[in-house]
Amino acid sequence: MNIKKRIIICTAILTASLLTGCAGSQTADSSDTAETTAAAVSDNSTPSESSAEASEQSGVVFSQPSGFYKKVIELELSCSVPDAKIYYTTDGSTPDETSELYTGAIHLEDRSSAENVISAATGITAGEEYIPRKKVDKGNVIRAVAVYPDGTSSPVSSATYFIGINLLNKYGSVPVISLMTDNENLFNYETGIYVKGKTYDDWINADPNNKHLEAWQAEGNYSNSGKEWERPVSVELINSDGSAGFCQDMGMRIMGAASRNATQKSLKLTAREEYGKKAVEYELIPDNLRSDGTGNVTKYKSFVLRNGGNDCDYAKVRDPLFHSLIADRALETQQFTPCVAFLNGEYWGMYTIVEDYSDNYFENNYGVDNKNVILLKRGEIEDGEESDIEYYNEMFDFITENNMALPENYEKAAEMLDLQSYADYCAFNLYIYNEDSIFKDNNWRMWRVRETDASVPVGDGKWRMIVYDTDYSAGIYEDGGNYSRDNISEVFSSGYGSYTDEETGEKYRCPKDIFISLCQNEEFLEMFITSMCDIRNINFNSNDAIEELWSLYGVYGELVPDTFNRFGPSWIARGDTERYYEQKIAGLANFIDGRYIKMPGIMQKVFGLGDMAKMTVLSSDKTGAVRINNSVTSLDKDFNGTYFTDYTVTVTAIPDEGRTFKEWKSTGCALSDSTSPTAEVTFTGDFSLEAVFE
Repeated sequence: MNIKKRIIICTAILTASLLTGCAGSQTADSSDTAETTAAAVSDNSTPSESSAEASEQSGVVFSQPSGFYKKVIELELSCSVPDAKIYYTTDGSTPDETSELYTGAIHLEDRSSAENVISAATGITAGEEYIPRKKVDKGNVIRAVAVYPDGTSSPVSSATYFIGINLLNKYGSVPVISLMTDNENLFNYETGIYVKGKTYDDWINADPNNKHLEAWQAEGNYSNSGKEWERPVSVELINSDGSAGFCQDMGMRIMGAASRNATQKSLKLTAREEYGKKAVEYELIPDNLRSDGTGNVTKYKSFVLRNGGNDCDYAKVRDPLFHSLIADRALETQQFTPCVAFLNGEYWGMYTIVEDYSDNYFENNYGVDNKNVILLKRGEIEDGEESDIEYYNEMFDFITENNMALPENYEKAAEMLDLQSYADYCAFNLYIYNEDSIFKDNNWRMWRVRETDASVPVGDGKWRMIVYDTDYSAGIYEDGGNYSRDNISEVFSSGYGSYTDEETGEKYRCPKDIFISLCQNEEFLEMFITSMCDIRNINFNSNDAIEELWSLYGVYGELVPDTFNRFGPSWIARGDTERYYEQKIAGLANFIDGRYIKMPGIMQKVFGLGDMAKMTVLSSDKTGAVRINNSVTSLDKDFNGTYFTDYTVTVTAIPDEGRTFKEWKSTGCALSDSTSPTAEVTFTGDFSLEAVFE
């Protein structure tokens, strides 16, 4: 089970030490020139063989560390190798002997009044072009290389300087990420990954009718995927207190589906040995607990700067919020932390740093061998071996082609698929009214180990569910107004979707068929309905969930309006962006509250369930916790939820440290054993429980 902590809203004050391989520097002056203390950084560009023999201190050293400064600074560059020449750039491009020759201190000042350059770029969307109406915030990016007398070169050193921008007042409690790369990597007509470019023109020329399609359906350079559409980038993170986080070279790709067409695009950043380091060895997301609960994640092969997906022009927090709320279920969920990005020194808006699922993710979170991981995405092997698809096909075919009402078939299905994980996954997606989910054969993933590994609980070879991209949900385009609609019946009424192509003989496996088939079994149906009740009562408890939403708004609300001003679209930017954003958050709150009220009635009608009963767990001394079925709720206040008389409820008392469980007190129900911490509760109407500790 994924037991990660809930979303980290504020970035903790982190160590100022650098990753191994970044160039050292002097410590920042504590005078009023420097707003914060940080360390200068270099990327991990791999030097040539001969220059690698030089000492680690033979690269370019900056006299001032990266960071935020109140006043202008004079930046000096130096190299310990006699007669080495230093070349540098100020636009994010990679320096070489054709770049500016360093001859004296570089004057750095507030650049926010400078003309927008890449922020004024066009041709990056098939939809409405939006150019910011004002000059955006800007920093100074300096990239430098030393060319030695023998003609070899040092690694490229990089640093970012923000002059006259108050970090705390402008960006609050989030880190700043500076991305530095050649503009051609992004905006070149043929090879730039951020533009429509040649791919778009070829797409139109292939079928002129394509120009009549909606913008999100268009294909451009930004639609392309794979290693050939990855570009080198130097990534620097400055913590919210101004201290240095890390800096290293990585690979950058465009991420997403329809949102690739957005003006602000999601970016996937990957560490590779060819860029310098195989991983980012840093606590990128503070307090990100490993999925196995054995400590924090301290190493990332890749991560994503996410624009919000479908939610990018709306609340932007659907995915972070929902992952946060269901982090205790039997599902793999992602951890997040917000940030502000700059691209080649220009403000690139607010993003959410997101864990990236891969075989390395499961190794870093569970300690399993990444070569033993099979990661399935929308019916195709994402990580693993091509033949691994047969493990999925075998599971799918057995469950969908056999009667799951028979105990022996159901038991075998349970050996192939973690049924609680699948029940939780289906219940969650239906509860949030996800219109782009597994039931539409989109945005679903599963994973398992290929060979069983008894050293880890998840090493049993069962398929388990992975949550991602939940943005097209919760009435996103209706201000949450679809909360009362029944989206469960249509899953069953549409019937099985699998078929075999008569010409090719290839079988199309519709993933919702697993759910339909399993629901033939009363045990699974009870598991699913109970999971739906738990998710509604505990994970999406209306008051708690809305409180979590507004807590997120406290951070995102300070950053998103300026992002709308920077990227549009114009129908948002020309109005009051702060008020607009508050309205989008209110619409999401409307769905959360309305769904909480309406879901029991929807379930009762769809499944022909009996009476609803109100369950109350009293918190007389406000200590300890109670596990209700598969979710834990704290006893700092009374718990109230709705369950159906058709099924029992399992409760487990969890005492605080230093206390012990004594007994259950109950009204209106029967317990299997009132003196046992774990008991089965049978009821015919409203009932209450109290766990007594001593």
